[in-house]
Amino acid sequence: MARKKQDEAPKAVAAKEVPKAAKKRKPAPDQSEDTLKVEVARIADLTPHPKNYKVRPEDQLLHIGASLKQFGYYKNVVVGRGGVILAGHGVVEAATKIGWSTVPIHRVDVDPMSPEALKILALDNELPKFAETDDRALSEILRVIREQSPTSLLGTGYEDQTVAALVMVTRPSSEIGSLNEAGEWLGMPEYDVGDDRIRMIVLFETDEARQKFSDDLKMNCRKSARVWSVRWPIVEDADTSSIRFETEGAVT
Repeated sequence: MARKKQDEAPKAVAAKEVPKAAKKRKPAPDQSEDTLKVEVARIADLTPHPKNYKVRPEDQLLHIGASLKQFGYYKNVVVGRGGVILAGHGVVEAATKIGWSTVPIHRVDVDPMSPEALKILALDNELPKFAETDDRALSEILRVIREQSPTSLLGTGYEDQTVAALVMVTRPSSEIGSLNEAGEWLGMPEYDVGDDRIRMIVLFETDEARQKFSDDLKMNCRKSARVWSVRWPIVEDADTSSIRFETEGAVT
């Protein structure tokens, strides 16, 4: 009998070790499928948070709407219990204005009036304020966007005049001396100072093609940055801002 007990002892130990080794470890919170779950909800089923303190002006909603039309949704709306919006009020409002009826959402199981929910509401509105912006680098990006077309800035939150102002304040006067120079750097037409003369824009694929066009018509163009301008019919020593010639990509 003693020998039998010795034979069974290892089995008892093994029986205890197997379940422990085979026990499945729970995933960390940031690895849970629940934290990544996104669903499509009807906007009509969502409710703005009663304590949302951000009012978005029409021009901001116009830019958000333009971005939605071009790229679709690329940021989920966060909602608490009962479909109350905690983050993404502007996206939902802009989507409604352009006639969309659904939006991707991520649900969090919190009471909308709880401190946890209010924290989401506040951080969605306030955290971006703490980021530092390199305005000069931003102006370079906006310039690339602007070169696509005169309306390509729609959706960025910027317009021609605001980008030109940004360009001017982020560069020394030796580089950009006036708002018109900032506009030319951006690829904009010269600012209208009150005259109602008719303007025409001619685009060229190369500098050589622009030069040939100017030479063939014997135009004494005013040349600044990428923009050439001339008045037609040609008048000696006259203001030459009626017609502008630009290389491809500097559409105005």
